[in-house]
Amino acid sequence: MVPEAGVLDSEGKQRVIRVELGPGMVTIYPAGSFHTQVNPDCEPANFAAAFNSDEFAVGLVAAETFSLSDDVIAATFGQSIAGEDIETVRNAIPTTMAIKVEECLKKCGKQKRQA
Repeated sequence: MVPEAGVLDSEGKQRVIRVELGPGMVTIYPAGSFHTQVNPDCEPANFAAAFNSDEFAVGLVAAETFSLSDDVIAATFGQSIAGEDIETVRNAIPTTMAIKVEECLKKCGKQKRQA
């Protein structure tokens, strides 16, 4: 999880928190943070969420950022992404949240469901 902007680690960098949960464990995601969740095992896992608003939502930060115009992206990332590379980076971002799905399905000997 990455807490809201301005929450820094001991080196003055954006704080990133990684937690591995076992059976019966719980974690809290503070308001303003974003996170990922992965069940890397072949056993079922329980998931429950509670929100303090009727208007909860999901945001894919990288995809949302790179949906902005090229001039905004260039201004945001400065020299770290050259203007001519913006479209390459934009096209390399996964279109779904399920980053490890293929790996997990193979590990568990399961096939992807067809829509």
